[in-house]
Amino acid sequence: MMDAINGFFGSILRAFNSFTGHYILALLLFALMIKIILSPFGIKQQKNSVKQARLKPKEMAIRNKYKGRNDQPTMQKMQNEIMELYQKEGYSPLGGCLPMILQLVVVMILYGIVYNPLKYICDYGPEMLNGIASWVTENLGETIAGFKDGVFSGRDIELIQYLTQENIPAINASLGDIGQVVLSDLPNFGLFGNPTALAQTPSFTSWLVLIPLLNFGFTVLSTVISRKLTFQPMQDNPAAGKQMLITSIIMSLVTAWIAFTLPAALGVYWIFNTLLGMLQQFILYKAIPLPKFTEEDYKAAEREYLGKSAKKENLEKTKAALARPMDEDEYADLGEYSSIYDERNERINSEPAGTEEKSVIQKAPLKKNKKSKK
Repeated sequence: MMDAINGFFGSILRAFNSFTGHYILALLLFALMIKIILSPFGIKQQKNSVKQARLKPKEMAIRNKYKGRNDQPTMQKMQNEIMELYQKEGYSPLGGCLPMILQLVVVMILYGIVYNPLKYICDYGPEMLNGIASWVTENLGETIAGFKDGVFSGRDIELIQYLTQENIPAINASLGDIGQVVLSDLPNFGLFGNPTALAQTPSFTSWLVLIPLLNFGFTVLSTVISRKLTFQPMQDNPAAGKQMLITSIIMSLVTAWIAFTLPAALGVYWIFNTLLGMLQQFILYKAIPLPKFTEEDYKAAEREYLGKSAKKENLEKTKAALARPMDEDEYADLGEYSSIYDERNERINSEPAGTEEKSVIQKAPLKKNKKSKK
């Protein structure tokens, strides 16, 4: 199953490589294609963020109600009320997870393609790979990882550096009828004079160290821009903001470390993906802007929430009281019973004779009975 998926995306990269003539440009087009395909999910994520932003005044009213109380029961009650608000307004906190999961799936697919370009981009079969590995081992004396007893089961990206213009004629002669290596069909992994740069793993002794460092820098920049252009539920909380900043730096360091352990091509793709992601975020921010609130909006939401909360608490107390017999003290707290009819009768009795206010029924004109005319 994975071979078929990798083969499909590998054919797309092969087409991009043939069109541009360079693998790094093929990676750029591939990253752009993925962003376009996943753009509906990005739009949905932005709309979900706007929906959450519109709930901020109501959410802040709930948080202010429990402000200064950090015990676990209170925090749990506050979270329950916030989740009830989300559910009532149709907002899902998990609405932005799907694009991230899909991006991770794409990276995993690209991981297999980048490590095996001869298999998935050039469409070389096992016999071709075994023949190339065998020739390199016998003629160049190189130890190829994954090649043993005439069987190659490793990452064929290691063979790319030996498929040079000088070696290909001899390799093709050894392959015979198995197949032929065509230099123009191979992905162009060259960069800054190094013909196999994108196939190599970055190290501190090579200029390729710039790729992990750029990954770190662009990931941090992407996090900062994302915090500016998307809704942050706890942006008014300095402690939470500091914690999120530390988390983003740690994640950026992890990204840089991964870029140190993988071929440079994958690190370059991740740089393109990050840059295009920032561009997409800016476009969505302009197309679907976040709502802005004044101090009066927050106060109005708090008054509304506190009013509903008080009514709800009174209703709960009333239900509890009606569910059991009341004692004399509770009856006394209710005060003397007064009816609107008693008040009206007292007012009518106190008025001079002939000035009594007529009721609505008394004021209504009498309708004549039509039958009486006959």
